Amino acid sequence: MSNLNGVTTRKGKIGANRSNNKRAVSALVIGSAVLAGLAFNTPVTIYNTDDLEQYGLDAAFDATNNVNVYRHISEFYRLAGQGTELHLMLAPQASTLTTLVQSEHVKTLLATADYEVRQIAFAVNPSEAPTVVDGLPTDLNTAIPLAQGLADWAYEQNMPCHIFLEGYGLAGASNIVEDLRDIENVEATKVSVFIGQDWKYAETKTDLAQKFADVGTVLGVCSAASISQNIGDNESFDLLNAGLDAWMIPGLSNHKKTMEVYSQLQTFEDKGYIFGLSYPGLAGIRINNDHVCAPVIVDQEGNMNEHTIAYSRVMDDAVRQLRTVYLPKIKKTYPVDENGKLSPAVRVSLEEIGNNVFLDMAKNSEISAGKVTIDPDSDLLVKKELVIYYVVQPLGTVSEITGTINLKTQV
Repeated sequence: MSNLNGVTTRKGKIGANRSNNKRAVSALVIGSAVLAGLAFNTPVTIYNTDDLEQYGLDAAFDATNNVNVYRHISEFYRLAGQGTELHLMLAPQASTLTTLVQSEHVKTLLATADYEVRQIAFAVNPSEAPTVVDGLPTDLNTAIPLAQGLADWAYEQNMPCHIFLEGYGLAGASNIVEDLRDIENVEATKVSVFIGQDWKYAETKTDLAQKFADVGTVLGVCSAASISQNIGDNESFDLLNAGLDAWMIPGLSNHKKTMEVYSQLQTFEDKGYIFGLSYPGLAGIRINNDHVCAPVIVDQEGNMNEHTIAYSRVMDDAVRQLRTVYLPKIKKTYPVDENGKLSPAVRVSLEEIGNNVFLDMAKNSEISAGKVTIDPDSDLLVKKELVIYYVVQPLGTVSEITGTINLKTQV
């Protein structure tokens, strides 16, 4: 007998979600003056600057209190785009970077964001002048390893993210400040320091508020960038917007125009600081590079550390995707051979699961290649542990072009 329906098509089951529509999700933690509509240490989720109106947060709040709170959020949305998911939390104005990155409230924010935050920035609005050593607030130096500790905790909780610190209050020349690429006993691959500011906007502030760094700007660019993209990509990210009078003049958090300290910029670059600058022959303002607070390390086996923001984000995303596709395999049973080990065929099928993740990432121009290898000695009888090795080859980046040019009698 036949089915009178003729043709029957059933919907197939949907497996683990491998779409990456959450890569732009960000968080911003700011020390702030009292805001009547929003209690301190209370995370809220917003999607545009209009959402801030319900809390009474606007440009007037910043002007009245001589702080940079709305400023960081508005800059984030100017670069990331309205509609981007941002998890915001205000903290008491007395908060320092050191206290913020150690706050249990920040851990609560990350957890209540459904583990989806991919990049988080910390900003302060000090009411008292910070203690400065070697041209930087001691608070900033202390916060760098602590921020790495927060990133390590987040990784262990299956919500890896990259951290930006506001490099406020720059008070020394480039030859004095600490080399962020060579901090003694510190390898903060998940932490970056931004010391740039929109100088023209900073002119509207007074006293300590004038020595801020536009960390909301760099957070917005990172949110808009693909995970493998350098946030300083010259073709993609121009901070200048003449219509909004934004970033017309780049400066540093010592409230000096970059052109005033032009001779120092290369040293700041070499020491791993991030800021905005203009290139001769290219209109607009770009971020100099995607530094982290760690040296470049390559071992004898060709393994390298996450010495750029892009490498950090690629690794985080790969870890998240691999966890997603392998979680359904937990507690499943598999046949083993006479030695109690998985057969080669089963190992290949399990490897293919992860290799498909890497194939997708390569097709999306996020990595060059990736490979999964199952340890043939994995013990599924007693330890019940499947041991997997992952290898990722990132994309290459052109940081500079060097060439030689000559006049010839004939080409």
